[in-house]
Amino acid sequence: MHGVVTIGDCIVDEIRAEGKDPERFAGGAGLNLAAGIARLGLPSTLVTRVGQDRDGYYLLRYARERGIRIVNTPTVDPTGVVSSTRLNGEPSYAFAPAMYRRRIAFGPEALHVLSNAAAAVVNSYPLDNPAHADDLVQAFSAAPGLRIVDPNPRPRLISSLPAYRQGFEKVLPVASLVKLSDEDVQLLYGTDWRSVAEHLFGMGVETVLFSHGAGGATLIDRSGLQVAVPIAGRPEPIVDTMGAGDATLASLVASLLRGGRPGTADVWRRYLMEAMAVAAATCRRAGAELVLP
Repeated sequence: MHGVVTIGDCIVDEIRAEGKDPERFAGGAGLNLAAGIARLGLPSTLVTRVGQDRDGYYLLRYARERGIRIVNTPTVDPTGVVSSTRLNGEPSYAFAPAMYRRRIAFGPEALHVLSNAAAAVVNSYPLDNPAHADDLVQAFSAAPGLRIVDPNPRPRLISSLPAYRQGFEKVLPVASLVKLSDEDVQLLYGTDWRSVAEHLFGMGVETVLFSHGAGGATLIDRSGLQVAVPIAGRPEPIVDTMGAGDATLASLVASLLRGGRPGTADVWRRYLMEAMAVAAATCRRAGAELVLP
C-alpha cells in the first residue's frame, strides 16, 4: 500500500510578524500533514496542485527532500501564497488570487494511489463547489483503509458557507474519522461541539476528534466512548500555533496505522497524549512543520 495519501493544499506561507522582515515557509494544510506523516516515518503521498513557477519548484523540492511523493494537478495558475500576520503567535490570513481558484483533479495517478492507501486524509478542500465535492466523494470512496476528513475551512476562501457545509456533509458517509476545531464547529454549525458530534454520528461518522486549542482535545465515538486530554506543557514559549492542528492529526494517523483502532479509552488516551506532545513541540518553532517532542 501507499501508506498515507493526503488530499489538500500545497502553498507558500508568508509570515509577517511585528518588527520583523517577512519569512516564507512551505505550507498549506495538505503539505503540513503530508510532511508530518513523513517525519513520523510513514510513506507519505500528497495529491495537490502547485504552479509551474519558482514557488512551485520550491515546494516540489521541499517535498522531495522530505520523502513526500507529490501527485500534482496540472494548472496554468501560479502557486498559491498565503500571507499571515502574527499577533501573540496567532495567525490572520490574506490569500493570493490563485487560492480562490483552487481545484484538485483526480486523474489516473491520484486514483491509483488512493486505491492503495492504508489511510486517506482530506485536509482542506474547496467543498463549497458542488462539482468539486462530488469529485472528492467519488475518489475518496475508492480508498480501502482509514478515511479521515479535516475540513479545515478558511472563511475568506469560502464563497458560500451553506454550500461548504453541504459539501462537507457529502463526504461524511464514507469517513471513518472527522477532525474539527472549535473554530470549525462555530463556523460551520454555530453551536457547541457536543451537539455537532450527535449530528455527525447521525450522518454515518464513526469517530470525531475535536481540538480545543489551549483546552486540549476530545475524542468521541458513536458507541458513547469519550476521551478528553489537556494540552502538553513545555518550558519554552509558544512561537507559532499555525501547525498545531496538522501536527495533532499527523500523530493520530500514525498511531492508528501502527497500533490499530483502539478498543479501550486508555489506548485512545495514549494516542491523544502523544498527539498533544507533538503539537506542543511544533508550536515552539516558527512555521507549521511538525516537530518531534
